[in-house]
Amino acid sequence: MKSYSRGLVAAGLVLIMVSFLFVFPYVGYTVNRQYANVTVAPITMTGLDPQNPVNLYIFVVLFFGGIGLLVKGLFK
Repeated sequence: MKSYSRGLVAAGLVLIMVSFLFVFPYVGYTVNRQYANVTVAPITMTGLDPQNPVNLYIFVVLFFGGIGLLVKGLFK
């Protein structure tokens, strides 16, 4: 029976979960685009600018890094 590395699996899952914090502003901005003319300041959970492309790059790096650690930990 193959064993797996708990540390790598845990690190991979944490990286994947943290990566979603960087993509939530884009999802919220796209979904709520119909309310763009509302004069009340928008409430943001993460405080990240939804139109800053650097956040998407950070999401991609963290997400695929987490997937890599998860695969490496499971198929050790």
